[in-house]
Amino acid sequence: MLGVGKQFPKFKVKATVSTDPKTAFVDIDNETYKGKWQIFFFYPKDFTFVCPTEIKGFADLNGQFKDRDAQLMTASVDSEFV
Repeated sequence: MLGVGKQFPKFKVKATVSTDPKTAFVDIDNETYKGKWQIFFFYPKDFTFVCPTEIKGFADLNGQFKDRDAQLMTASVDSEFV
């Protein structure tokens, strides 16, 4: 587990960024949102009883994150197709 002041590890992952099948999936890495605050929210699996509530809570605040030049990113153990 990372603590305050620790650097996030380098990563490269497939991300779902749209509901349009032609543009839905892109690769992102540490440089994708360079210069922005990056908030990572991890949840265990889609479609469990807790996750939708937490995801909706973060989604409701997404505009406030953007106003603060922060990029919100969520991650689960499911594939990008879920």
